[in-house]
Amino acid sequence: MSAQLDNDQIEIIIEFITEARDLIDEVEPDILTLEDKIDTSGQGLSKEAVDDLNAIFRLFHSMKGGAGFLGFNNVVESTHTAENLLDKLRNGQIQLTPNHVDLLCKSCDFTKEALDCIEATFSDEGVAESSQQLIKLFNTDSPAATPPQDNSAPLKEEPEEVVVDSTLQAAEAPPTINLDIDLSDLVTPETRTKFLEEADDLLQEVEDDLLQISKNPENLDPVERLYRNTHSFKGNCGFLGFTDLEKLVHSQETLIETIKSGVNKDIARISNLLLELIDVSRAALDDITQGGTGRVKGLNIYVEIINNHLPRTVLQMFDGESSRIGDILVKQGAVERADIDAALDIQQKPIGEILLESGKISKENLDNALKAQETQRGVAVDLDKKSVKRQDIRVDIDKLDSLINLIGEMVIAENMVIHNPDLKDLELEGFNKASQHMSKIVRELQEMAMTIRMVPISGLFRRMIRLVHDLSRKSGKKVDLQLAGETTEVDKTVIEKIIDPLVHLIRNSMDHGLEPNPERLQIGKPEIGTIKLTANHEEGEVIITIVDDGRGLDRKKLIAKGIEKGIVEGDGSQLSDKEVMQLIFHAGFSTAEKITDVSGRGVGMDVVRQNLESIKGRIDIDSKLGESTTISLRIPLTLAIIDGMLIRTGSSHYIVPILSIKESFQPSLDAITVTPDGQEMVKVREHLLPIKRLHEMHHITPDHTELDEGILIILEGRNSNICLFIDELMGQQQTVIKGLSEYINKTGDVGGVSGCTILGNGEVCLILDVRSIEESITKTS
Repeated sequence: MSAQLDNDQIEIIIEFITEARDLIDEVEPDILTLEDKIDTSGQGLSKEAVDDLNAIFRLFHSMKGGAGFLGFNNVVESTHTAENLLDKLRNGQIQLTPNHVDLLCKSCDFTKEALDCIEATFSDEGVAESSQQLIKLFNTDSPAATPPQDNSAPLKEEPEEVVVDSTLQAAEAPPTINLDIDLSDLVTPETRTKFLEEADDLLQEVEDDLLQISKNPENLDPVERLYRNTHSFKGNCGFLGFTDLEKLVHSQETLIETIKSGVNKDIARISNLLLELIDVSRAALDDITQGGTGRVKGLNIYVEIINNHLPRTVLQMFDGESSRIGDILVKQGAVERADIDAALDIQQKPIGEILLESGKISKENLDNALKAQETQRGVAVDLDKKSVKRQDIRVDIDKLDSLINLIGEMVIAENMVIHNPDLKDLELEGFNKASQHMSKIVRELQEMAMTIRMVPISGLFRRMIRLVHDLSRKSGKKVDLQLAGETTEVDKTVIEKIIDPLVHLIRNSMDHGLEPNPERLQIGKPEIGTIKLTANHEEGEVIITIVDDGRGLDRKKLIAKGIEKGIVEGDGSQLSDKEVMQLIFHAGFSTAEKITDVSGRGVGMDVVRQNLESIKGRIDIDSKLGESTTISLRIPLTLAIIDGMLIRTGSSHYIVPILSIKESFQPSLDAITVTPDGQEMVKVREHLLPIKRLHEMHHITPDHTELDEGILIILEGRNSNICLFIDELMGQQQTVIKGLSEYINKTGDVGGVSGCTILGNGEVCLILDVRSIEESITKTS
């Protein structure tokens, strides 16, 4: 199929996939909260629960509409089945149960699978079997959710009958009168050509009016002309027997009338829908041009989409019939249908007033019809809500990466200009002012570019709601997941890197941390366990914390397992609590008594640490036996540009991340001491800190070898502070992080280096990795 698609079609499909995934992320948490709102009192669902069902219904309906427009019929069938269930639930026809929540979750899972299939093949045929299994499950487990229907085969291009709630008949085409005439005799080549020419003109005028309305929804002047042209187009289609087009345009006419009569206020959304449907009509006209009957593929789906844009006041119809004033007058016998059609052709004001002025009806007829109309329109409350239009645009992440790289190169070029050695010792007042202005602009541009890449962490957190729900069902443990700090923003690339670690940690909290509910009651804890997931900014980093009120980590068990694995020397008594907690990050380390499908193989926590270290993050654990466990992930805001301190040792320059530097000083000799194993230490405010000589790490000839002649920088490591001995601090500057070559990463020991950058003079400068330096001290001590 992909070979038959042009670039525009592919772009539309990709846009649909992205938006559908966003809709699923949005709808899943709402589905899961339904379980807490199940009615056990027999009083019916609360207004809040009904509102949630309506919101979920609209999201499923949006996905179905997009899938139907693109011809992904398996997605259409599955979402339509879920829609039927939701419609029965929100109307009180069936009672909400946990089983219904599970079915809706399964529908989300199927849709995710289908979107992956569409992304790979531009078709959903690969999930046809899964679609039928899901529909069968809905029909089996929730027989009241959908009327019986034949689901033995995927949806055809035009379903024989799309199951629509009986209230959704507002836009059905009027009954046709069988005159026993072969309409093909009337459609001569000349008639067809004339029809197509007029149809093209009418659609162009309709499109112009819709664009005008869409641009300025407050101006309803074009609505009358829009209605007349639509009515004329429908009449021409009906006269020549193009029934699909007639039915489609009739439904649009009904929708336009709700705007004209003031019943429907969601004008912008309706005009956008009608603009999209013009393309559907033009495709049908193309079929007529080629000798076809103007078939509209997926006609009933389009009609249902239009019906769902009608206000509830229109859907709640008197005796299942239209609440339009003209139709009511016909029903009451006050006027003939021909009079109504004639009035529609010249309508410039409300139809009732025109008929009254022409003497076709009496004032009494009009008053009775208006009274009936108000009665019908007052039956129900319009549940349509105006959505907030987002003023945004989707951009490929690769384009953002390229933008960041270009800005990084600009930062480097700026440094090369401002710090050019040729300008040394020159007094250039004008140049200095210009360079300062340029630096300000570059900095603002950099900050803006970084902001573009920032996304709220809420999307990631909301995924965990579904994870906890599924694990709760599987384990039988009742859990309350509490989220905080969802508005905290992080670089999108960073978020993608921490998805797996967060999943592993939540699974561990559920499996190892929280006790079974009966056990919690026995030890005096609340039956329902609690997991708190929070995020906040702190000194250029994002701190994500997972806290559970479970059994905590057992120091004795951890040490025993460490001794068994050969990780811990001696009896482990010399290890601090922090060091003991870090044992769980060793590959193959697990204290689980049995392996489950959730955890227990000792792989997850090792993966967590590796993923975090790949983005220069770190993880800390604090646990109280029998009470709780707190896991903190410290991750960088972004991976591209950092604030760095330029330092020098001998003729070599390095960058140290500013956030890692606590202070710098020149020590006195009496503050220096050496341990029996040869480790140099410096006393800083009653604390002894280990010293690492940078020139020894990289075999450089320094300016100074005596500690009291050089400078010590105190760096904050993972477990403790360390001191780095250098010759000189050169100053702070923006640093663009460049990766080391694959050759160096695979074959060489980079000695405490995480990457590199380019200085103003074009020199390559290494960026130091504080954690690696700390570990090198630990290994040698």
